[in-house]
Amino acid sequence: MKNIYAIVVTYNGIEWIERCLNSLINSTLLPKIIVIDNGSTDATITFIKENYKTVNLIESKINLGFGQANSIGLKLAMKNHCDYAFLLNQDAWLENEHTLLSLVNAFETKPNFGILSPLHLNGQGTALDLYFADYLQQSEMGNITPAQILNQNKPNSIINTTFVNAAAWLISATCIKKIGGFDPIFFHYGEDRNYTQRTLYYGFKIGVCPQAIILHDREQRLVPLTATPILNLKTDWVNDLNLFCDIHQKNYKTLIFKRIIRHLVLMLVSISNPQTSKYHFQMLKNTVFFLNKIERSRKISLKTLSMAHL
Repeated sequence: MKNIYAIVVTYNGIEWIERCLNSLINSTLLPKIIVIDNGSTDATITFIKENYKTVNLIESKINLGFGQANSIGLKLAMKNHCDYAFLLNQDAWLENEHTLLSLVNAFETKPNFGILSPLHLNGQGTALDLYFADYLQQSEMGNITPAQILNQNKPNSIINTTFVNAAAWLISATCIKKIGGFDPIFFHYGEDRNYTQRTLYYGFKIGVCPQAIILHDREQRLVPLTATPILNLKTDWVNDLNLFCDIHQKNYKTLIFKRIIRHLVLMLVSISNPQTSKYHFQMLKNTVFFLNKIERSRKISLKTLSMAHL
């Protein structure tokens, strides 16, 4: 019997937490459940305490962000000699009781993988999650189409990919020992891409298991990119930070220097356009402010064992 730990990070998740936790509790492969709450102000904590006595609830007084909260769960799972850790978003749930078992069975035949993800459907189960569909299109699907992925004749083989979002990850203990936890340089967004970069760097594969499915209820909250630079600032900064911290990137210092010069020049030439000028000023400021943090992040990630991230 495999020792599985499910880790759920909550923040004002009362709308979904019952369905999320029930799907884990009703799983044929029953995991031990850790919930790390990031300072919820709704009824999430009370509801869990009253209804889920077997759940290990860890209450943070502050919002630690997605990555740091998950790292608390990963550290506890590793301390208790887990074989696998299963990260699941609070607004996601297993499609049926066999989902987790399907993931573990797939993993057992592919020990060279570090992370396996199920298919991510929308909250109604009628289509692929929008962002997940984009990630899947960029994976090694071959001749497989999204339509085939959704029908009853799903391929049995794992789909190799370089990235899948961390709404539902099964991570092997072997991978965690090598990669560690999430890099605290990322507060919310970007931490899962950084983790996959490190996973691939150390020779593990990442895949999607079509026979396992979760539902992810977030379509109404997905924010489209806009044409206004300042509104895209957060996304653009996270993308740049991922580039700077990617340990595949050997010439990162040159890359950072070019970004600094670019934003400085564009800030000056767009001085008559306050929004554009403000955007480049903030990107420049972020880059300079994070220089030491980026250096530290890369040094830790390049250690033979990156458990310092835990």
